[in-house]
Amino acid sequence: MSGEKDFYKVLGVSEDVNQEEIKTVYRKLAREFHPDQNKDKPGAEERFKEISEAYSVLSDDNKRKDYDNMRLNPFFSQGGGPRPGASGFAGGDPFSAGRSGGRLYRTPDGTYVRMDSNQGARGGMPDSDGGLSDLFSSFFSSQQPPPRPTTSRKPSSLDEHKTVGISFRRMLAGGKIEFSHHGEKIRIPIPKGIEDGFKIRIKGKGKRAANGRRGNLYVTVSVEKVEGIWREGNDLHTEATVGMFEAVFGSEGKIKMPLGQQIKVKIPAGVQPGEILRVKGKGIESETGTGNLFVHVRVQIPQKLSAKQKAVLSDASRKARLK
Repeated sequence: MSGEKDFYKVLGVSEDVNQEEIKTVYRKLAREFHPDQNKDKPGAEERFKEISEAYSVLSDDNKRKDYDNMRLNPFFSQGGGPRPGASGFAGGDPFSAGRSGGRLYRTPDGTYVRMDSNQGARGGMPDSDGGLSDLFSSFFSSQQPPPRPTTSRKPSSLDEHKTVGISFRRMLAGGKIEFSHHGEKIRIPIPKGIEDGFKIRIKGKGKRAANGRRGNLYVTVSVEKVEGIWREGNDLHTEATVGMFEAVFGSEGKIKMPLGQQIKVKIPAGVQPGEILRVKGKGIESETGTGNLFVHVRVQIPQKLSAKQKAVLSDASRKARLK
C-alpha cells in the first residue's frame, strides 16, 4: 500500500465512523467491485483489493488504533515508515503471526518484513536455528528520530532469492514453514490464506562479503496446486458431478475439503449444467476476511439405457409434455 493511501477515503467514510457503518459500507462496495461479479468492469479487481485492505484494518479496533497513530507521522503523506514507538504500518498489509511471533508488514518494494513487539533499533543476529526473535528487519524504537522517507529498496549484489513450496493445506491453515539455506535451518511464520508468490525479506541471510557484511534473503512462497479445486481471491472453486435424476429432483451431497472437513452442498431441483452454487463462508480465511465456496455443477447424462429404461423415460416425457 502506498503511504499516501487513506483507508477512510478508500471506503468513503469519515474518521469517526463506527464499526457497524464500516461493515455496511464494506459489504456494499465488495458486492459492487467483486472481480467474480464484475469481470468486464475495468479496475474492479484492483479496487476490490483496496477495499479489502482498508476494511481489514479499520474493522479491527487494535489495527485501526495503530493506523490512526501512524497517520500522525509527519512523513505519512511522503511514503515514510511507521511513526516511532507505534505498532505502525510500513505500507499496510498487516498479517498477524501470533501473539509472540510479531506481524508481517509490506514494504514499499512489495516484500514483507516482520516486526516483534520488543524489537527495536538494536537489530542483532538471528538465533542459530533461524529463530524468529531477530530474524526479520528491525524497526525503529521510540528513542530513534523519525525515519527518512524512502521509495523502494535497491537490490544488492549480496541479496539472494529462494522459492519455498508449501502445501495447499498449509496455505489454508497458516503456521510456520521451515527450510535450510546454506546449511542453516530457518523458520518463518506465514498467515492463513497466504497467496502464491507472496515474498518475504529476511535480513542478513544473503551472501557474505569479504568485510563480513551480509545481504538479504528473499523468500518467495509457492503454493501447491490441487487437482479439482482452485482459488480466486479468498474464494474456493470446485466441481461436483450429479446424475440426471439428482439434477431433476434435487439432492444433497458432501464435498471433502483439503483440510479434511466435509461440506454439505444442497443441489436444488432443476439445477442446470454449468450452474454455480455458493456455499457461504466456506472459502479461504485470511486477514482480509473469509471467502465462499463455489460449486460448479456438472450433470452426467446416462449413455447406455436398456430398452425398458428408454420406454419408461419416453413415457414419462410424454406425460410431462416435454416433447
